[in-house]
Amino acid sequence: MNSIYFALLGLFWSLSFLAIKITVLQISPVTGALLRVAIAQLAFSCVFLMMRVPLRVPFASLWRLWLAGIFLQGLPFLLLFWGERQIAPALACIINSSVGAWALLFSLIVFKDRTQLSATKVLGLFFGLFGVLILCWPDLLHSQDHNQLWGILAVTGMAMSYAFGGLLNQYLNQGCHKVPFKTSVWQQHWGSLIFLFLIALMHPAMLLDCTGFASVKLWIALLYLGIFSTAIAWLIYIHLINHWGTVRASSVLFLTPILALIWDRVFLGLHPTLFELGGVIVILVGMGFMRLQTQACRKR
Repeated sequence: MNSIYFALLGLFWSLSFLAIKITVLQISPVTGALLRVAIAQLAFSCVFLMMRVPLRVPFASLWRLWLAGIFLQGLPFLLLFWGERQIAPALACIINSSVGAWALLFSLIVFKDRTQLSATKVLGLFFGLFGVLILCWPDLLHSQDHNQLWGILAVTGMAMSYAFGGLLNQYLNQGCHKVPFKTSVWQQHWGSLIFLFLIALMHPAMLLDCTGFASVKLWIALLYLGIFSTAIAWLIYIHLINHWGTVRASSVLFLTPILALIWDRVFLGLHPTLFELGGVIVILVGMGFMRLQTQACRKR
């Protein structure tokens, strides 16, 4: 059954990039990201209330969870939705696979954590960042308007935000401030929802532009993003972490780029370029080095 959950998680997350592309062609990235989080939070609230999950936390823990949520959902969703206006869904998914490399880099530079440092992980970091450079290279050399380059940089910022947010969450959510995982997810989504709402208020013209809301395809994409690729996907991910461990569960990042390339070909008729194929191979090799080292440490 866990293998079925794993396949569903890869399916849900890989299709989310296609759904985001449909969304940003209809409404602004700010509005799209805001609605995704709002729908997901509504779904979480219904499920957690039925499960009687304790959702209230002290203020000292609350601001920590909200701050982590901004970097784990609010900011990366905003960057991802904006970036996908410029690039293909599969390319965004490929860049998303570099989260592990950025996490290692931030843990060394920002959090001064060298406990996980090893030659194998440094090699994985090099491959991951080099893969992103391969993806950017054609636009750095030949593009005139650099729209795709800006899109790549925005989605790279998304991957960096995911990595930093994950480390920040570990740093802030410990000791007397540690709360159950489900409560943490619910509170973090409140933080990201408020953050995106404030950003939307700074751009009221985008928020009030309702021309795209008549599209049935848009609402299918938004409901999919909020319910399936966020709420249900997170619940599956939590389940797999509890049964398989974080390393094995997060290996779904190897599956999503491959599926995303297939969805781009089937639904959008897009063919990956040699640079995109090269980038995904190099990034996945880097993630493979980092996963192998982590598994070796766990066995010891």
